[in-house]
Amino acid sequence: MKISVYDILNSANASLHTDGIQLFNAIQKSFDTNRNEQVEVDFTNIKRCSTLFLNASFGKLLAEYGEESVKKFIHPSSYAEIVNFMYKYQEMWDNFINKDNYQAYREEALA
Repeated sequence: MKISVYDILNSANASLHTDGIQLFNAIQKSFDTNRNEQVEVDFTNIKRCSTLFLNASFGKLLAEYGEESVKKFIHPSSYAEIVNFMYKYQEMWDNFINKDNYQAYREEALA
């Protein structure tokens, strides 16, 4: 199954938290219906993508379904036009995996 980020957002920018939640909801609906089917998240025509957007979409998927399921079934594609997409994606993934360390760091910094 292919999900177009552009079609969901009607915009070339995937920047806001609410944009990420819209994508999360679309992926969740598809994934819950077809649990063993690959979900391709197509970024064709998207020019900008923020870490905030990735946290609200893929990060929330990681929290909901776990690292193994997301890695196995849900994949971004056609993101070559987005500057630093894989860096931001990997940063989002690393923050999720190391969330305890990240939260401790934030609490120390804000103290």
